[in-house]
Amino acid sequence: TVGRFARSRGKITLSLDQTEQELLSQSITEFIELLQYDAPAPVAAEPASDDPFEVWERSFGHVPGIEDELPDEDRDPIIARLFPRAYPDDPEASSDFSRFTDAEQRRAKIEAAARALRDLGDLRGGTVRIHTDHLDAWLKTLNNLRLVLAVMLDINDEVSHSEAAQRPESDPRAWLYQFYGWLGWMLESLLECLVQGE
Repeated sequence: TVGRFARSRGKITLSLDQTEQELLSQSITEFIELLQYDAPAPVAAEPASDDPFEVWERSFGHVPGIEDELPDEDRDPIIARLFPRAYPDDPEASSDFSRFTDAEQRRAKIEAAARALRDLGDLRGGTVRIHTDHLDAWLKTLNNLRLVLAVMLDINDEVSHSEAAQRPESDPRAWLYQFYGWLGWMLESLLECLVQGE
């Protein structure tokens, strides 16, 4: 079956037609670009600081006061969904947590997406074998893409999910919901493969 993962003789394969491959590759590429574009700018070279905490903070490549200080309503909704506040009721604690974890979380998401993208590049004849070491990257990437689409479709709960599913074909976002559902189907097939391998 096209558009899904499958397990055969202990191996996991991904089958996609050309349109699916192009759509998925483009989506992953844009996801990587989103995270790279939104990433805090590198810290400009400055005289060495005597404050060890400042040096440590700068080693994360994070510029305090940009995304950390924005109120939730001013944050990019997609970035906010991908990197939720650790302590919603404590802005200061959330800012501190974000300062020392966001760069690593962002790097991990980009690396996972890049791994999936490279696997797609090996697709030949509509099928590619997925190394077991790459399955976690695929799970994370497909889930992240669904999170992005959920924001674009205003899906926050079962009610909004139902409303998104009922959009008429004339609605420009109707096809986004179809893509959202297809990614869910892909995730389900991958999870089935993982369960079969246990």
